[in-house]
Amino acid sequence: METHKTLFESLDKAEQHFEAGQIKLAQKLVNEVSRSIKSEGKVSNKLRHRFNFMSAQSRYFNDISSFATNPKRNEIINEIEVLIASPHENPKKQANEIHGLQTKWQLLDQSSKPAGREQWTTFKTLTDKAWEPCAQYYDELKAIKIENARQREKIIEELINYVTNNSSKWPGLIDMTRYLSATFQKWQTFAPVLDDDFKKLKEAYHQARKPINDAIRNEENKNYKAKESLIEKVKLINDEDTQSCIQKFKKIKSEYQNVGPAGKKNESKLWKQLNESADRFFEAEKSLANDELELINQLSDKLQEDPSSINTIKEQLRDFNKTSKSPEFAKLQKNIKAQELEQSKIKDANKLTTYQNLLSYLETTDESKATINKDVFKALQSPLYTANDNELLECVVKLELIAKIDPPASDKPLKQKLSLEMLQDKFSGKSTSNDEIKDLLIKFINNLQSKKINSNELKLWKRMNEVFDKIISQLP
Repeated sequence: METHKTLFESLDKAEQHFEAGQIKLAQKLVNEVSRSIKSEGKVSNKLRHRFNFMSAQSRYFNDISSFATNPKRNEIINEIEVLIASPHENPKKQANEIHGLQTKWQLLDQSSKPAGREQWTTFKTLTDKAWEPCAQYYDELKAIKIENARQREKIIEELINYVTNNSSKWPGLIDMTRYLSATFQKWQTFAPVLDDDFKKLKEAYHQARKPINDAIRNEENKNYKAKESLIEKVKLINDEDTQSCIQKFKKIKSEYQNVGPAGKKNESKLWKQLNESADRFFEAEKSLANDELELINQLSDKLQEDPSSINTIKEQLRDFNKTSKSPEFAKLQKNIKAQELEQSKIKDANKLTTYQNLLSYLETTDESKATINKDVFKALQSPLYTANDNELLECVVKLELIAKIDPPASDKPLKQKLSLEMLQDKFSGKSTSNDEIKDLLIKFINNLQSKKINSNELKLWKRMNEVFDKIISQLP
């Protein structure tokens, strides 16, 4: 039952990762649950239904991944078509560019769902045609790919030998994890390989790693059970002498700490259970908790009298370890957050006013305005004035998408283009940063026509002000 509970928790975490856009982490958890269900054999219908739902989610995001990566493959195809139309005079340079495009294609296949047959056929046909002007160099590059495949075969052989030599008595978890990481880094250096070798080598590589991964999971499971057993021992301690109980607990705690890792997701939970099982032995510490409660009341009064003392109070609260879960502590924390929120609102209101008035600082020499982000202030002092309305509109629409504001219908084509780019960035692990927002602001300033704002720029700036109100916390 406990295993089933853990599996349910893993599926809940996977769902949270999916909702947060952390697709790889979520799919990893779903795969781990799948392996556990297979090893368990018979599981409850409730667990199987839950797993089937999350498995469908995982497949859905695989399809979405294809949606995100296929445009990138099309970009590679377009680059090859350009190379065919205008080949390099230097065959070595031509070959190197093709080699680079093949590497990009293979990395996409390795990090997401492989390309479809039609897309792959187009890519291969165009690649073969692009090779024609540099036939004399082709053999040399082919030799490199063959050598890369040979080196990858060596890595696979090393993995197999590692398993053979260690399967009777596996090294420690940390050693095995470091070994897998080192071999993966080595594997990545030997790319690309011939297309005919790629899939075969990839499958052999994963099969060679599998026994090590299985050994890591098995060792973590053993450690998990060993730590659970020690926690149960603590629960059974029932001596009349408190000091005797504490000494026995410390001995068991020492044994616990000598047990190896039980998996990152389990360690904090088990450690908490171990210490909570021994809390009853430390009744004498209640007096310390009472002292903390008295100090909490004093700090609460101080916060009401002087809201500016928040940082000092927070610093003092860091040392509170006896009452951190008490209602008094929670109430003080709530009051602190309320005061911080109020101060934050005032700060945000002032910040919003500053940004809404940015255009009034164009070509400013007033150094008192230097409280604005230094890069934005520098752009305001010396704008480029490139007078590019298209760039201005793109800045506004992208900021609207970041702020989750729907641009006008007239900007629908630009919205679709930018939305697709942002979706592709999301699936490649990139997220919108404060620096990107800052760069868009600077880009807007530099693409104005002049210090005298025209009617179109004024309309766009009005839309920018609506954006500022939505993303005030992200503004530089």
